[in-house]
Amino acid sequence: MTEAALTQRVQRFLMTHIDSIEKLEVLLLLRNVTEREWTASAVALELRITEASAALRLEDLAGSRLLVRSGDSPVAYRYSPASSDDVRSIAELATAYSERRVSIITFIFSRPQARVQGFADAFLLRKKTNEGPD
Repeated sequence: MTEAALTQRVQRFLMTHIDSIEKLEVLLLLRNVTEREWTASAVALELRITEASAALRLEDLAGSRLLVRSGDSPVAYRYSPASSDDVRSIAELATAYSERRVSIITFIFSRPQARVQGFADAFLLRKKTNEGPD
């Protein structure tokens, strides 16, 4: 399936909210078990990723209003998109990912925005920490 075969809704959702396969996997994991609250360590164990990476993905998804955060130590997250449009988009994305995984992965990795950001990051200027001569 080509990029054009992905629905506009799925493409728009991916462009807006998903910048990695790992983030997609975290979102879909929490969507599959909506009654459970997940900690970063539980997500890391389930998906076989680092706890630090799981924490970053969870926080990012919560910041996008796709998950809700509760507790302080440890922080837990639950699937709860703020908009019904996001609920529909995620349902459609989950179906597409289960049926056409390669198309979704290809779309995520071929996004122009990701390529442009990677190129721009290569040229970030950083302040010198040593004020002496070079």
